[in-house]
This record gives sequence, structure tokens and C-alpha cells, in this order.
Amino acid sequence: MKLREDRQKTTNFTLRLPDEYRKRLQIQADKKGISFNAHVLRVLEIHLMHSGFGPESITALNSGRLFEIRSELHQDNVDETTWAFFIDEPKFEKERAYYLIGVGRTVLRDWQVKDKQQVAKEVGIALLNFYNRQGLEVDRLIWNQYTGPDQDGKRILQAAEVPETLEELMAMLLDGTWTDKFVQASDKSQDIRRGRAESTLFK
Repeated sequence: MKLREDRQKTTNFTLRLPDEYRKRLQIQADKKGISFNAHVLRVLEIHLMHSGFGPESITALNSGRLFEIRSELHQDNVDETTWAFFIDEPKFEKERAYYLIGVGRTVLRDWQVKDKQQVAKEVGIALLNFYNRQGLEVDRLIWNQYTGPDQDGKRILQAAEVPETLEELMAMLLDGTWTDKFVQASDKSQDIRRGRAESTLFK
């Protein structure tokens, strides 16, 4: 497990813990095969995600499961700007799904955006939150926009399905008035559908 501590400034300070807590945290760290410090940082990070002060995260409305969203630019060319979104479940330290979500070139041109990459990322995050508010578990999404078994995790917004401005789309996603005709929900997490043994889901 790679923590963010290597990408951020750190500060040394003394934390006074009840001995019982220290022992329990040490046992958990040993079980995971990581340092005590790394385990404490991860516990804090998960708490911050739950409370809305950590990295991008979504708490499922139906099940209460916490998901962490990692993202990186996947494609930026004349046809589309697309981000890869990794859906992790920090409680079990597993990647549950991997989606490609982006915006087509005609949409970006019509919206007259200055930063295509940033807009495409914001739209992707907004879409994932929109699906969650619709009661869909974000690790079980399937889109039928493109054919092929390896294309069901890809969603590219096109001009015919979005309003004239980015602001209008964001407002519709927030109040739930937009409709995605391509999305559907699976009864299983994407990682299970694509080969991970179901017995490892909660390990």
C-alpha cells in the first residue's frame, strides 16, 4: 500500500495514545504488513474521507460503503478528453472498479471551456456523485454506450445528450434532473464481474 506521505510535507509531533489503542493499532499494522506510522496515517485518511475533509470520496446512500476516487488523465486528443477513475474501497484496501469517463470534442467546443482537462475531470466526479444520489453503487456501474465486453466501463458525453453550457449540466446533475440513458446497475462489483473471487470481497 502506497500512502500519500511521500507526496506531501510531513510534520513530526507526539501523539499520546491509551496503551490499549496502541496495541490494537500495532496488531492491525502487523497483520497488514505495514509500519505502525503508515497504518495510523491510513486510519486518519479514511476518517477524513468519511467526514468530507479528505481526498475525493463517495459514501454509498444505500449501503453506507465508503469509496475513494483516484483519477489520472487517460486521453486528450481531437476527439475527446477522458480521465481514468479508480474506485477503491479503503476499508478493504481493494480497487473495486475502473472507469473511463470523458467529454467529446463537440461538447467541449460548444461549452467554450479554457481548460479541457480540468473540466472533463470535474464532469467525471460530478457524474459519479450523480449516480450515487440515484441510488447506484459506484463500483457496480455499467454503460452500454459502446459495444464489447471491455467497453462497459467507458462513458463519453456527447453533444446530443447535454445542455448548452457546463453550468447547466452541473446544476442538472446536482438536482437529479439529468438522465443517463446508457447507465445500468450490475448486481456485482466490477472487480467480481471481471474475475476477482467473491470470497475475497471482504478480506
